[in-house]
Amino acid sequence: MSVADHERKGRPVPELSIVVTTYNIEAYVEQCLESVAAQTLTDLEVLVVDDGSSDSTPAVITAFCARDPRFVPVLLPTNSPGGVATAANAGLDRATGRWLGFVDGDDFVEPTMFERLVGAAVAHDADLAMCEYAEVVDGTGERHDPADAHRWGALTQPAYVLDVETRKRFLRFIAVPWRKLYRRSVLEEQRIRFPVSEGFYEDNPFHWFTLLAARSVAVVPEVLCYHRVGRSGQTMAAADERLFQIFAHHDTIHAWLEARGLLDVYDTTLLGWVVSQMEWISKRTPPALQRRLFDTLVPIVGQYPPTTLAAALREGNKGATTQRMSAAVAKREFGSFVRRLSNRPASDNPLVTATFHLKHSGVTHTAVLTGRYVRNVLRGRRLHRVATLASRVRHHEPTRQDLMFGLVVIQQRLDGLEDHLTGIDGRLAELEAQLGEGSRPS
Repeated sequence: MSVADHERKGRPVPELSIVVTTYNIEAYVEQCLESVAAQTLTDLEVLVVDDGSSDSTPAVITAFCARDPRFVPVLLPTNSPGGVATAANAGLDRATGRWLGFVDGDDFVEPTMFERLVGAAVAHDADLAMCEYAEVVDGTGERHDPADAHRWGALTQPAYVLDVETRKRFLRFIAVPWRKLYRRSVLEEQRIRFPVSEGFYEDNPFHWFTLLAARSVAVVPEVLCYHRVGRSGQTMAAADERLFQIFAHHDTIHAWLEARGLLDVYDTTLLGWVVSQMEWISKRTPPALQRRLFDTLVPIVGQYPPTTLAAALREGNKGATTQRMSAAVAKREFGSFVRRLSNRPASDNPLVTATFHLKHSGVTHTAVLTGRYVRNVLRGRRLHRVATLASRVRHHEPTRQDLMFGLVVIQQRLDGLEDHLTGIDGRLAELEAQLGEGSRPS
């Protein structure tokens, strides 16, 4: 039902529509729906779309919706192929609110999430709003920052006009739709929906479509939603050929950009997106599937000239290992590609031993932190956690002055190390280029 149809029936248009998508999550869906029902923004409709679950999820949804008239069950009779696209689009087609949000049926949200997002979007007349989220490990309840948490340190304004460079910045954030708010009229005017296929990861093209269609985005630098990870049956937990389905969306995004005359503007960023997916997927690819990964990447990277690949690597600030892996794909050198994989560190999140010299007490605290954790700390984030961690080592409560002194020392050491590694990377790249030229036939 359209907004016009809704109004003709004499019903007011809700401020917000929330689409909750579910599939075989009977153990989690009640918690999710309870968190949505507890929203402090009460002028809402909630479309709970089940994608043909075979467990008791539909029964839980039906019972919950019967208790709250704002909740509408949309029970698809059979499971759709691929990911969440069909279910999400079914919710989009039925939504009538001025604003639109998503929640995964196994996640949960803070009571103020949508009030904060709508408030930020309205205050800045933005088409999009976005908040931070945390990952919650299923079974243990441990909470972690997602991989893009460090990007929030550079967002110093409450809202951004989306010009080319700003769009490129936001395109580098993880593509998930459930930490964002959308002006629904933009989605309708631009006919934006999730692309339906037999694959997964359709939130990636949706991320591109919406960011390129919107005029501006408001940001709320606060964790307002919680994404469950490590759950059995999750697509992100897969370590098989389903991982490679994300690369099919390159052609989807490429065609969308080309149809709107935007390919020349964003081709470098799109190829950089492919390289970024290669980075994290290659870490999860078992040896038996490395050839399949390579063969998937070759025709995609082969669509671009070497200059575009070089520009994409610079734009994404990619390290030497990723540069060499990308070059191996571009040159169709599988052996070199595999060698880069086998010689790469096991994690892109290396452990850093941080030593805190607390000058007032003369006590030295040593803690092992992840590289990403240290980067967040150096941007002024998680300072209270460092204080807690350091105090546990010797049962000493450091002052803020102590910690800032220690962080300055760490900053200086990391800056020096980064400069040193950058120099090494540059010399290695030059040497490799010279060796490559020397091996070519004259």
